[in-house]
Amino acid sequence: MQPYSLSVYDGTMVEYGIPFLIKLGECSHGRGIAMVQYTARHGEEPPEHVHLSEDEVFYVIRGRLTFVCGEQLFLTETGGTMVLPAGVPHTYRVADNEEAVLLAITYPVQKVTHGWGGFVADMEQL
Repeated sequence: MQPYSLSVYDGTMVEYGIPFLIKLGECSHGRGIAMVQYTARHGEEPPEHVHLSEDEVFYVIRGRLTFVCGEQLFLTETGGTMVLPAGVPHTYRVADNEEAVLLAITYPVQKVTHGWGGFVADMEQL
């Protein structure tokens, strides 16, 4: 692996229900981490779901969201971070009539050498 730098618009744009900009791919760089940037709009939130093989971290670049993880609610605003462990049902809600710009980082819960079949790998295979 060689060092590299990405500008604000660099990465791979993938339509996966909404547009995602893959900054680091789960499969493409082989280091066990993935990072995507996207804009989440009120009314476009994902249904409750579970990632069995990966933890997920959200950094809120701009906006207000309420994350639901298991039975807990977390208000997370601009500059905030939300950590969602593997195996726990989760989703989020964007504040009414707003949008949020997010950086989502996923990583496997066990050591791997290539992609582990998480949601970024699903996007990369499109």
